[in-house]
Amino acid sequence: MIQLKNEPMKVIKLLNQHGFKAYLVGGCLRDYLLSKEPQDFDIATDAKPEDVIHLFEKTIPTGIKHGTVTVIINGVKIEVTTFRVEKEYENHRWPKVEFTNSLFEDLRRRDFTINAMAYHPDEGLIDYFGGIEDLKNKIVRCVGNPHERFFEDALRILRCIRFATQLSFVIENKTFEALKSLKHLLKKISKERINIELSKTLESKNSSYGLELLYESSVGSIIIPEYSQIYLYLSQVDFDFIPTKFKVPAFFACLKDGILVEKLMRDLKFEKKKINFAVKLCNYLTMECSQDKLVKKIFFEEEKEVEEILTTISILKSDHRILQTFNDLKRENKLIHKKDVQLSGKDLLVLGLRGEMIGKVLNTVYEYVLENPEKNSKDEILNYVNLYLQQGKN
Repeated sequence: MIQLKNEPMKVIKLLNQHGFKAYLVGGCLRDYLLSKEPQDFDIATDAKPEDVIHLFEKTIPTGIKHGTVTVIINGVKIEVTTFRVEKEYENHRWPKVEFTNSLFEDLRRRDFTINAMAYHPDEGLIDYFGGIEDLKNKIVRCVGNPHERFFEDALRILRCIRFATQLSFVIENKTFEALKSLKHLLKKISKERINIELSKTLESKNSSYGLELLYESSVGSIIIPEYSQIYLYLSQVDFDFIPTKFKVPAFFACLKDGILVEKLMRDLKFEKKKINFAVKLCNYLTMECSQDKLVKKIFFEEEKEVEEILTTISILKSDHRILQTFNDLKRENKLIHKKDVQLSGKDLLVLGLRGEMIGKVLNTVYEYVLENPEKNSKDEILNYVNLYLQQGKN
């Protein structure tokens, strides 16, 4: 028996008390069955959206058109959706929705068997399509005809790969063949939605498996023309061990072409911050310098998460000596952050420098302190600056 949290249990009970059917469905039920703690809760009901709004004190009309109302109890958000059937999909994504009184019809229109089960505390588990068996056997399988499911909504192609990756499941043969044959339909899906599914796949613990599925199905090359190049590079490194938050930037950075990386990520609607970081990783990967200089440079420029960034670079370069070099330099007190340099642009203004010259001299000072952290004092740096300026005059 599934031990439901109080909040979704209250929603089911109140709907039942007013004569409506209500069942826990979707990913939260799958998580319960896998002994995982659900992050979101979905309830399917024959109550119409207006009934749900009337019954509960705090609601958000999340998607009234598609029958969804978000109920909030004790700060917990629970999506309550009217039983529905989906017809006449537009652009292989957007269906025309019709409400129904049938739980079977509602579950039949869902994507995969492991997401097409329902649960009620009194009725137990309801599984029309073999979802529990597929969970036991670790299989991702479409409900019904896989060609129809992917043709209706092409985003399911990426969701299929994402679920297989996150759960470490295999994709059932007919589902995988349909996925491959209809992959071109992804060109009709918005870049934002592709971004979300790709990111979830890459940020999974078993992300290397997702990379493999994207490659073997050629789905990767549909969404990113250079995917084969990325995969062939990343298949040679321990991509799974890159810190989760850096996996997406690292995925693109391995192309070692900052201009191309920025173009691809902008096209897929990634946020500017993530794009900038990917380009920075790309620059670190292509720096032609000693290991000492690389570590000093990264430590100098990065104020936060230095060790995680160095771990990412060491994995992408397949060179774990980088972390040893970092530890050695840190122990020898030979590392410094840019923010700790004991000279600023204001000090150079006092010396009479102006405009571009300030930036030029500051960069020279940074290089000097980077190589000589023991000389990071105002007097030492000013002596260096005066000598530098004197040499410039001569």
